[in-house]
Amino acid sequence: MISSCSKNTAALDLSVLDDPTRPSEEKEQDAQRKSIDVYTFLGIEPGMTVADLWPGGGYNTHLLSRLMGKDGKVYCMMGFYAGGRYMMLDKIEARIVDSGLSNVEIFNTPADLPTNTIDVMVSIRNYHDADPPRDQLIAELSAALKPGGVIGIVDVATDRPGWDEETHRLNEQVVIDEFTAHGFALEGSSDMLRNPNDDHSIMGFDEGRHTMDRYLLKFRKVVK
Repeated sequence: MISSCSKNTAALDLSVLDDPTRPSEEKEQDAQRKSIDVYTFLGIEPGMTVADLWPGGGYNTHLLSRLMGKDGKVYCMMGFYAGGRYMMLDKIEARIVDSGLSNVEIFNTPADLPTNTIDVMVSIRNYHDADPPRDQLIAELSAALKPGGVIGIVDVATDRPGWDEETHRLNEQVVIDEFTAHGFALEGSSDMLRNPNDDHSIMGFDEGRHTMDRYLLKFRKVVK
């Protein structure tokens, strides 16, 4: 199912995928990750302030920087837990300089993000790494979002309830329950990243992870 809420967004510039400063291995992932389609579904538009939550090597940070343009901003939030915040920091800092991503700003923790400033946040295949209980994390993310702002969650699916330690996957109902319990409405979900050929038995970070069965959820911060 693809929610109708994805239809109100201006078309994003597909030419960013051909940016010569992007690594070739990332370009090879584009067809599977469908990032432009994901951003469109979440309502991302040029000129917005967006946040890439736990950016890894910077795949989404780079694309979002180009898409937001000179009038937009990208907040690069380095990690959900202390041990993960500095794993890729040097790489991200170098990438910002080498690729001229001048509208990107780095923040170490969710609590460091400026209050009520972000239009859309994206968490791509990493929410499962945030240690429960995640009440404080969600509260900090909510505080940084503008009223009515959006959080998009992509993660690897499992049929097992809750967290599946064996396969490193998190059931999507856990994500839905956690966000809707903390002032968010589930506005839509999409099947664009689903893969019926994935039997959910292999590790969520194994080779081929970009073709695994993934869910995409769109949450909106409820305006009180």
